Amino acid sequence: MLRALVRHWELKLLSLVVAVTLWFFVVGGEKSEIMLSARLEYVNLPPGLTLVGPTPETIDVLVQGVRTTLARLTPEDLRAEVNLARLRAGEAVVQLVPDSVLKPRGVSVLRLSPSRVHLALEPIATAEVRVVPRLTGTPEPGYRVGAVSITPPTVEVRGPRSEVASRAEIHTSPIDVSGARGPITRSVALAPAPGAVRLTKTRAVDVTVEIREQRVVPQNRPPR
Repeated sequence: MLRALVRHWELKLLSLVVAVTLWFFVVGGEKSEIMLSARLEYVNLPPGLTLVGPTPETIDVLVQGVRTTLARLTPEDLRAEVNLARLRAGEAVVQLVPDSVLKPRGVSVLRLSPSRVHLALEPIATAEVRVVPRLTGTPEPGYRVGAVSITPPTVEVRGPRSEVASRAEIHTSPIDVSGARGPITRSVALAPAPGAVRLTKTRAVDVTVEIREQRVVPQNRPPR
């Protein structure tokens, strides 16, 4: 019995290897489907416009391909382009199609969810806004904060027109005057502007804070 099993073992082993190889080839070559997340990439934004409000960052993509290819597929391999070239200021709905998805070779896109993205665009505006110092702490007892000078006193910001129109000032980073007895002069970074408003050029200003001694004025006592 044992001799029968080991007889021609080389041929039997070769047959087993061939059978396993064919099995992997057949199973691995079968087509399958998988749902993955793809990041949205907004391209061809018209000059002078900017996206505002909540903007979708990803969509779900149903893809098809052979099992071995899909097994190696990750969300980083998929990217859906949203073409903004024909859009104008205001709200818009952009239809997404399978051809807009950049994908590896051998992968087909069956469905996008959602297949539309709702967007809003606004004209870009610039404006000069006032720089406001942000002081923290208190000078040494007997002293107080005097005049504060800033150079330059205004800076230019850029962003969506509605946000720029509502922005009248921008603050500096905190300036600590704790325990000060004399003037403070330093270059101070500007705090990041909120929302989508951005500084165009100036990132820091020179600030001088005067620290003055408080004078105690004696009060005249009433005669007895």
